[in-house]
Amino acid sequence: MATFFASTPFGVTEASRDAFSHTPISRRFTHLNIALSKYIEFERDLETADCFDLAFQAWTADAEMAREDVLRVTDAITASPLERLEDRPLKRSALLTRSLIVSDNEAEFTALHRLLDSFASLFACCASGAVGARVQQMLETCHSHLDAIADLG
Repeated sequence: MATFFASTPFGVTEASRDAFSHTPISRRFTHLNIALSKYIEFERDLETADCFDLAFQAWTADAEMAREDVLRVTDAITASPLERLEDRPLKRSALLTRSLIVSDNEAEFTALHRLLDSFASLFACCASGAVGARVQQMLETCHSHLDAIADLG
């Protein structure tokens, strides 16, 4: 005969209050980081390519598609409503990313890129817990991508 007793500690099956869950902005921001890495890769390919290379046309098309993808995702992020405070720096970084990608000249690009350092608190997540740590990780990835774009010719 079996004796019934609870072997699972109390509360372990309940959802943690400190767990990360995506909002529409954070989900799209993850896609933005992926799109930025592709954009950087294609732009680096173009930097080392010879315009007389037969594949140059395809590389240019790939770079343009990657650029359009980045702009599409940044537009989706900026159009999304804020659901939590941690979405603010994500939205600001998306706006800055869009501005950097569409900037007309090097001086404008440099001035915009300096905003990351000048107003670092606006582009960082200071919240604690799992949500704050995950958002800060996404922001650091994005900002490293923006630094890589700044290093391109």
